[in-house]
Amino acid sequence: MRPALTAQLALTTAAAALLSSFAALYVAQQAMDARAGVVLRALLVTVALVVGSWAAVRPRVLGATRAGLRLRALLGLALGYALSPTTWQGRTYAAQLVVAPGTATVLLDLALWLVVGGAVVMVASAPAAAGERATYAVG
Repeated sequence: MRPALTAQLALTTAAAALLSSFAALYVAQQAMDARAGVVLRALLVTVALVVGSWAAVRPRVLGATRAGLRLRALLGLALGYALSPTTWQGRTYAAQLVVAPGTATVLLDLALWLVVGGAVVMVASAPAAAGERATYAVG
């Protein structure tokens, strides 16, 4: 179960970031405004991080401890960021709104990615047991 959480988060967030980049590129070309595309990408990636993190963590609350869920989810988020093809160009999330693409945007995007995804994971995993997992949980 634990590797499944990591894999699910990694694949869904990486795929969502890639699709968001395609949508942002299309909008930027149609609007002839690169900033509009970057704003759209930031919004779509935020939605993907919120929905993907919640959907991955929430069903597993009864079957794992809070610390286990959070650790595996953060690992999945970090892997998802690394797997996204746009990451190494510095065009994955929202940092391009304030800094030109490059090393700084890669690091800022990673920080934003982990903060947004991590906040959702913290909220979604709050009802999980702090110590032992629930005895009535299946699996």
